[in-house]
Formats: sequence, structure tokens, C-alpha cells
Amino acid sequence: MCTEMSEDPKLQRFIFKTSGVCPPEIHFQVQQEMLADLRFVGGGCPGNAHLVARLLRGRPIDEVLQFIGGIACRNGTSCPDQLAVAIKAAMDGRMAPADSFRLFDDPSTRHRVGLIGDLAGNPDALEQIVDSMSAAGTEAVYCLGNLTGDSTRNDIKRLIKLVRKRDVVAIQGENDWTFTDRKIQDLLIQLPQVLTFQLGTKISIAFFGDYILRLPDFSDFEPFALEMNMVCNLTDFMQDDSVFPALEAMVPQFQGDIVIFSQIRQWGHWQVGGKDFFSVGPAVDQNGLSWGLLESVDGNARLEVIRLK
Repeated sequence: MCTEMSEDPKLQRFIFKTSGVCPPEIHFQVQQEMLADLRFVGGGCPGNAHLVARLLRGRPIDEVLQFIGGIACRNGTSCPDQLAVAIKAAMDGRMAPADSFRLFDDPSTRHRVGLIGDLAGNPDALEQIVDSMSAAGTEAVYCLGNLTGDSTRNDIKRLIKLVRKRDVVAIQGENDWTFTDRKIQDLLIQLPQVLTFQLGTKISIAFFGDYILRLPDFSDFEPFALEMNMVCNLTDFMQDDSVFPALEAMVPQFQGDIVIFSQIRQWGHWQVGGKDFFSVGPAVDQNGLSWGLLESVDGNARLEVIRLK
């Protein structure tokens, strides 16, 4: 029996990076020696993947391993075989449970970056904004979620291709998290949900909004969880300045110096306790297109909103 997992009845989530098969990732959950959930993400035959997941979901781990180990398809392995590799790694403690959220850390120190809010599936808006950012000499482009939307120009497939082509670092927004098209969802679910980067000497964290706090197994002990809790819950995205003294008392415990979010879809800048808080407006509104130029100037963070007609 799988004694390594029987001591804790809590559900554990795992994300396994595959090798030699079409889906780049396998997402699965284990609870009390049972395979609680399973999903092959990002490629392969969706019908077969759904069938395998349906047949294995809810079965004991030992029974699952008897079914799937050693099945070959291509490159000497297969999707079921890769699942067996993943489960064994989880059971043996060679693979840790997934974090509450996906975090992407930009390894380069930046001094001039471009910020994009809700694109709502509008690839033309992305093209124009990135061209404007390039002309302004930005070193990196960060999109703070909600690539998808209800716009009549919602062309998410083309938008995702442009995000890759134009080297845009995109994080997941709430619309992206809840998007229902299975094939597109497989692409969106692989996006990071939190971005960190260095702006000059300042550590910066960027995220969409409070849906992250509702993710399965979100933990207050995750990196930057305090910053997100303070912005989302305590200050209502900096809209309640009556609690700023309480926020100021907490900022010495922050890991980041700059906190950026986009849920309220407004441009804004607040300074509390020596920390900078920025809200990012939508890429498209009734006044046209807009993006944010975030710079490190004399050791300070400065935001300029660039509007395109």
C-alpha cells in the first residue's frame, strides 16, 4: 500500500513536466491513497486523455499503477507511462506538491518596463501597444491578466500566438482561469499567476487580483501571500485609505518593494510605508488604448500612463 501518502488525508496537487509525449504537463491530485483527479494539459488527443482520466479518477494509487506502467506509444513512453512516472515520483517524495499558484521570476534586472491591463481577447490592441512600447525603449513587456474577454473582437487564439511572438510575459487573470473552451484553457492554465521582477534595486510583484486567494489550497505561507492579502482584503485594492495605517504597520514584513495589480481596472499609484502600490488600467476603454511605462528613476519607481488614439 502507498503508506507515504496515507498519513495526511489532505488533498495534494501535483504538476508533472512530461518527456517524450505530446502533453507538456500532467496535473493530478492524490487524497488518501486515491487518484482524486487527473488532467493531461496542452496537447495530444483530447478524447483519449479524457477517457483515461475518467477511467482512473477515484481509483486507488496501487491499482492505477498496475494499469498504466510500461505502456509505450512513442519515444519509448506514453501518456499513461508518464503518469506512472509522475505518481511514483510523488509517492517517493521526489516531486513536491504544487504550490498554491504559479510564480514566474524574471531573472533580469529591469529599469524600464511596459505594463498592459485587460486585453479582452483583442490581438490588434496588443500589436499597437507592443509597437508603442518598443518605440519607447521598454526592456520587458508584462501583461497582468485577462487575455480573454467578452469583446466582439475576442480572438484569443491569435492573441496567444502574438503573446509568444512578441515576447510578452503574461500572467493569468480571473477570466483566463474560468475560461471554458477546453483547448484554449489548456494553454491559459499553464500561464503563471504571479510575476516577480527586479526594477532597479526594488523587488516587484505583479498579480491580477483576489481570485488567486480562492485557488485550491492557497496558503498564507506562500511567497508574497502577505502582499496579496493586504492589497485584496485589507485595503480593497487600495480603495479604503482608512486602513492605510494598518497597512503601513504590516509592510516591514513584505518581501516585495513594489506591488502591482489590475483587478479594479484603473490606473493608480499609492505609497505607503516606503512601498509602492500600482493599479493597472485596461488596455482598451472608451478613450482608446493605454499602457503603463514603469521606470526606475534615481532609485524610485515612477509610472507614466501612455495613451494611444
